[in-house]
Amino acid sequence: MRRLSQTQARNLAVRAQRLDRQTPAVTRADIAAMVRKMGVLQIDTVNVLVRAHYLPLYSRHGPYETSLLDEAGSKPPRLVFEQWGHEACFVPPGTHRLLAGFRRRWSGDGIEDHPGADRLAQRITAHLRTRTATAQQVGAWLATQDLTPEEADLVGLATGFDWSRSAVKVMLENLFDHDILASAGRTHHFHRIYGARERMLPASAAGEPPDRETAIRELTEISLTKVGIGTPAGIADFFRLPIGKVRPVLADLVAEGRAVPVEVEGMKDAVMDAGARIPRAVHGTTLLSPFDPLIFERRRAHALFDLDYRIGIYTPAPKRTRGYYSLPLLHNGTIPARVDLSLDRKGSRLLVQGAWYEPNGKGLETDRALAGEIQRLAGWLGATTIEATDGPGDAMAGLRALM
Repeated sequence: MRRLSQTQARNLAVRAQRLDRQTPAVTRADIAAMVRKMGVLQIDTVNVLVRAHYLPLYSRHGPYETSLLDEAGSKPPRLVFEQWGHEACFVPPGTHRLLAGFRRRWSGDGIEDHPGADRLAQRITAHLRTRTATAQQVGAWLATQDLTPEEADLVGLATGFDWSRSAVKVMLENLFDHDILASAGRTHHFHRIYGARERMLPASAAGEPPDRETAIRELTEISLTKVGIGTPAGIADFFRLPIGKVRPVLADLVAEGRAVPVEVEGMKDAVMDAGARIPRAVHGTTLLSPFDPLIFERRRAHALFDLDYRIGIYTPAPKRTRGYYSLPLLHNGTIPARVDLSLDRKGSRLLVQGAWYEPNGKGLETDRALAGEIQRLAGWLGATTIEATDGPGDAMAGLRALM
């Protein structure tokens, strides 16, 4: 069995995720190409600095116009599509079809079993074959229609203006989940816009999804190339596939010479992409989103980078040890530090609320790399000043001295 050092494994993982060099993004096609290279771009409403899905592209492109991602998912012909993969995410059209057969039904308090559900679903689907609309717009249109008593009763389950919790919203999400509707983009307030799937997707990807066995095999192949190296659990996690189905696929890929078993400290039963080239070194510095594909599988992040990461936004304040929204610093293939940042939009200030060294990360090189990245990020976010608070962390003193 081939043995890799941790440095080799890290370099392979960084290269696989296109984090070893930054390339400018000037068109929405550039954005779509990067999403394809990443494999998946997780969507999240977290907006401490900028909506979370914009940040992984910044890590790979440097400063770019976030509207390019918006347009890639909303402006015909659409180039990226929302789908359930690694949570809600943007994926290329081909991957959208592979994931379309996996059902993630919303919990709607029995709405799909309501006597008016089938007729109302048909009515909404027909409406969206000729237009796109948000849940609120669909609800307003339904209010003008001659509904059956059962349909009217179901629509009446809407809770006032809170369309995020209405029966109509749940029905739209289930139609999205059942591959009848697709996302046509998002509003300024991040509300999903719905349209008929056959109108949203390109003809090459608008057909019926493959059977589950085929989809799992193809998704596993994609996952392996995008992680570069990983355990069966880590590869399965990329698209949240059942590990019991992924293991035999990986065994087949090994037998076919497309995957290679490797021995890496801290990674049991690891395999690498047989077509990947291991760089001798990787260079470059950037801050990473907590939802970046390089580190979103936390066990792999710990094995490769010695990064013990627990996101603070989902952790009760008394249990936080590394701030509320800390971004790991990727520097020349290692993660030597992390920093807790927040954007004060009214005051145009980027607040440095805490900074910590990772194991073996302490030093002037780390301080300079971290300070430089904070300054670059501030410029992209439109912050005119950077304020290092009296926040916690052993890396704060070095930052204050440089900033």
